[in-house]
Amino acid sequence: MPIDVIGVLLRTENNINPGYSSGFQLRGLFYRMLGSLDPEFSERIHEFRGLAPFSISPLMKLDPRTYMFRVTSYLTRLSSVLIESFSMGDEIRLMDRRFRIVEISFKRLELEKLMEDSRPHRKYELEFLSPTCFRRPYPYIPLHYLGFFARLMKMVGRPKSHYRFLPLPDPILMLRNLRRQWEQYAGMSLKVRGFARWLEEGGVAVSGVDGVKTHRIVNRVRGRFFVGFTGRVRLSLPGDVFREDAARTVDLLLRVGEETQVGINRTAGFGMYRILRAAGHEAS
Repeated sequence: MPIDVIGVLLRTENNINPGYSSGFQLRGLFYRMLGSLDPEFSERIHEFRGLAPFSISPLMKLDPRTYMFRVTSYLTRLSSVLIESFSMGDEIRLMDRRFRIVEISFKRLELEKLMEDSRPHRKYELEFLSPTCFRRPYPYIPLHYLGFFARLMKMVGRPKSHYRFLPLPDPILMLRNLRRQWEQYAGMSLKVRGFARWLEEGGVAVSGVDGVKTHRIVNRVRGRFFVGFTGRVRLSLPGDVFREDAARTVDLLLRVGEETQVGINRTAGFGMYRILRAAGHEAS
């Protein structure tokens, strides 16, 4: 299954600073555009439970009065409906302003090709461009233990789950989230054994941060706020537990996440990052 990335270039008469909360506005626009062409499909996407099959960036300023955003989709039908919807008009209304649609771009990434091109790097530097936050279960149960605990909970009765939001660059939570996206939508195996256990045993570590800070973003429609971090984070794959197959999987998942975003509220602009640097050992 491919990943589709739709970019929309916009211009407006007034120079504005959209801010991170623009992602909530774009999510509303997304459902309006989708519902205008296919209300039934829009309702199914809106009521979907689990990791969303799409993500939306914040509105990003390129130049004075020139802006863009992107929508990334795991579903080709969703991509087709969105492109058709955006192509039907010359402008959109967003944040109480009119924006002229200048250009609609499209690229398709084949997951098989991303898997083939993955490399076993030892170091990464990531820049988190929009607020990013992960959901952490309490009590925390390592992922490789979940099979045993799932059987145990059936016997004793399932306890109430508790979650807390963690606005910090936790590589375990990040790669767990990206792996769940892959397992839900890719339709093929990662071709690595014991990845969860390797990850929990320190396979990927934070080796440094630069300019990391948190942001409190308010969703005024729902009357809720969310906190996420931005900034640069360096990750390393320590040599004492380094495995080439697991390192290739890390590379694959991080490159998928560059397009699909990661963590909570991917559909409202959260969790957008880019890989600034990938270095270290590569297979011969």
